Amino acid sequence: MLLTPLLCACVAVAAQAQAIRCNVTLNTQKVQSTNRALFETLKTEIDNFLNGHAWTTHAYQQVERIECNFIITLNEQQNESDFKGTLQVQAQRPVYGSIYSSPTINTIDNDFEFSYKENEVLDFSESMHSSNLTSMLAYWVYVVVGLDYDTFSLNGGAEWFGKAERIAQNAQSEPRPGWSSSSGMNRRNRYWLVENILGSKYARERKAYYTYHRLGLDVMSEKPDDGRRQVMLALQEMQKLYQEKPDNALYFYNIFFDAKADEIVNIFSEAPPAEKQAAYQLLSTINTANEQYYKKLK
Repeated sequence: MLLTPLLCACVAVAAQAQAIRCNVTLNTQKVQSTNRALFETLKTEIDNFLNGHAWTTHAYQQVERIECNFIITLNEQQNESDFKGTLQVQAQRPVYGSIYSSPTINTIDNDFEFSYKENEVLDFSESMHSSNLTSMLAYWVYVVVGLDYDTFSLNGGAEWFGKAERIAQNAQSEPRPGWSSSSGMNRRNRYWLVENILGSKYARERKAYYTYHRLGLDVMSEKPDDGRRQVMLALQEMQKLYQEKPDNALYFYNIFFDAKADEIVNIFSEAPPAEKQAAYQLLSTINTANEQYYKKLK
């Protein structure tokens, strides 16, 4: 089924509609608890929270909802209601003129700590931080939605990144990790991610997201050479960003390549030898962490 090129540029209407279709996985194998019913209700509440909340005021058809996965792994149960674990966030957006969906994010939040009591209803307010669980979930939803909008229009996700920023600001007094500017290693935390996204130093990356998807992937079904050329232009923007080195952590920068490395190889695997080699030389220089993928282009 062909999808319209402006799939997510929906018209704002009075009635709200769910923006995402999220598949929730809750892995509790590492937790030695006899109260398995608690985990069943936790998964149900998270599923209802993510898929039942209207995250935007835009109207979405069922086929237009953003596909994503929230994979929660609980590593430790500290007491009856306190947990430590990780959250892997994955999302994708459809490519015009094809049945293919392109990944927009694939990252892991290693500071996923929260409290939850059996049969507790998850509550959330954008104006205050009341639950670390719902604040973390809402933060990542807004990042997912923001990235999706950025792929369809230049800087189109600003509204949702702004919401993620407000969540992070409201959570600055939260003692659990992930929110403060000094949390974690190499500034890999929620505070710095949204600061990167909204900061002028990473404007090149947001432009790259748009060029790569809207001007590149979305034209490849009809003009593959033109599409690859635009993808290369997007990668050259990422190269300039890398050369400027706005910070040592490059968290937002790495999120792009963690989602895209394998796809980029597939895109250039059909390119002429010279173009393929140029892509390899660029990628192996600016994203050494994923060089095992790029070697396929040699």
